[in-house]
Amino acid sequence: MNGLRKRFTRRHWLLAALIGGLGLGALYLRQPAPQPSAGKPTPEYGLVWFGSNGRSQKAMPGQANDYFNPSQPTIIFVHGWLPNQVGDPPTFIVTFHDETGDYVWDLAESWVEAGWNIGVFYWHPFADEDTVWAAEDKIWNANEQAGMRYRDAGGAYHTENMPTVNAADLFYETYVAAMAGYSGPEIRLAGHSLGNQMAVRLALKLVDGIAAGEVAANLLPSRLALLDPFWSPIPKAYLDEQETGTVIGRDIAGKLLPQGMLVEWYRSSLLTEATLLNETLAQLQTQVVYAELAPEFCPPLDVVCRHDAAWHLYFLSFGSPAPHECVPEEAAAICLDTGKQGPAASTTNGRLTEMANQHYYWVHSIGTDGADGRFTPQTDDDWFHRLPLNPDG
Repeated sequence: MNGLRKRFTRRHWLLAALIGGLGLGALYLRQPAPQPSAGKPTPEYGLVWFGSNGRSQKAMPGQANDYFNPSQPTIIFVHGWLPNQVGDPPTFIVTFHDETGDYVWDLAESWVEAGWNIGVFYWHPFADEDTVWAAEDKIWNANEQAGMRYRDAGGAYHTENMPTVNAADLFYETYVAAMAGYSGPEIRLAGHSLGNQMAVRLALKLVDGIAAGEVAANLLPSRLALLDPFWSPIPKAYLDEQETGTVIGRDIAGKLLPQGMLVEWYRSSLLTEATLLNETLAQLQTQVVYAELAPEFCPPLDVVCRHDAAWHLYFLSFGSPAPHECVPEEAAAICLDTGKQGPAASTTNGRLTEMANQHYYWVHSIGTDGADGRFTPQTDDDWFHRLPLNPDG
């Protein structure tokens, strides 16, 4: 594909080797060659609003929706790469495994009870590719090697009736139509893994649409959560040989933060550690609320569990008080409680504003009383150490 080209440097090969060598089970298996199927299918994608207990209804222009109220606060989640998972896309019903057993939780429940609209933008027919690079290309460009081909639940790829615009454009069109007449007090976007690029690109398109007078100003989200975000370490021809992380980091800093948007960045797995070598993204950490999660309820080598934990914990945390913040005191080998909130979905906007652009980051760790909330999915016993951040190493 166009991303793999001569400017793929030694650093890029090392990063790709790390990504490919992590042994991520089903997430990183090359899939068998797709088989042709009969008929003329169309890709099923779009925004789905959720109620509690897994109930849901797809947003359709001009139609009322049982799970969407235009006067309520709203959060929209967008998933990432889903290889071989088009028939089983994510929902808010998840199973956690910890040292005491298995727990099934409805991550939407606390949001719904608090009077929020909560939805998922599904682009899974396009995100089901055997390589992450092919799925990433579709976010930016509809005309790369894979085009906007889509996969059906049987594993076959199709090019008939495929969109002529990229996945971010599909998100933008769907969002603007679904949110027409919206009057609620707050909108948040949350993107997991590759989905962070979808969320950021939607926000950027809204900034442009509002400036052009094509979109109502109140449709610009006030808060954006990057949940174990992934950016490939490959220069892209359609980005003037820049990496996606370079462009995303530059545009967040130059176009979204000046709009007053609050940006949270949660890293939870080794899968995304290598992307931090990007200098633009390292600088971005100093401008947003950057936190490192330690989901120790996942097995140490289960990178998939740790990768998914970023979005699972974010949505679960909304139903609990915000975690606590403390500052390590090395001489006394303790962490001093600051009495302030740590980073989470339940952290107030005012507190996030205070935390951003302060050259600190937050690390999920042991609390002042020795309690360690990292081994359970519940976040009400979690602590975050506030540490100085040096983007130059």
